[in-house]
Amino acid sequence: MNIDFAITDTDISETEAKNILKEAIESNCLNSITCPYYLIRTAKGLIYDSGKDINLSCFIDYPLGISDSKTRCVAVEQAMKIGTNTVDISMPQNLAANRKYEKIREDIKAILEVLNNQSNKIRYILEYRVFDHHCLKKICEIFEQFSISYVYPSSGYFIDNLADNILASIFLHQNSKELKVISTGNMWTDKHFDTIKKSGLFGFRTTSIHSLKNFIRFNNCHK
Repeated sequence: MNIDFAITDTDISETEAKNILKEAIESNCLNSITCPYYLIRTAKGLIYDSGKDINLSCFIDYPLGISDSKTRCVAVEQAMKIGTNTVDISMPQNLAANRKYEKIREDIKAILEVLNNQSNKIRYILEYRVFDHHCLKKICEIFEQFSISYVYPSSGYFIDNLADNILASIFLHQNSKELKVISTGNMWTDKHFDTIKKSGLFGFRTTSIHSLKNFIRFNNCHK
């Protein structure tokens, strides 16, 4: 089970963020950490000091994906320069909602050029409540075209329903078996974690230390 820990609070202090990240790293169960740009250096230092093999990703144009393509590309370039090895980039909601698939292709192509066509370095964030099933299916086809493997069904920034999130995640997985879908529903109970494990999804993202601790306890009890 792939686990990503993310910090999405916009009003969190750097001291608070540092303490939370340190505790998350010490849980010994993380595969990746995702932060906004201003916290990347802090997270990078903590990961380095821990000696653990944890992937570091930066949010790009989060959570709405409303910036122009050039701005998004510059943000990706700057994120890579300060030491991230992955970017979590929001799908342009205005393009997807208006079915402008060719514009989406152009946006992905431009970002991949910044990443030297290393598609494994990009993880796309969708918002399943904004896009209908036809749109999500079309986006899956576009991801396959560009060998994009990692995707989140929602930003996790807004109130979300775990059941709906898992259903959307499974829909994405069924429409593209190559996609590694990371659920972003708010989960914290044994029943939630059991559902995720049985779903066949690649993993989940959490923004809560409490949820992370609950998962560790659940996982230890079900080994």
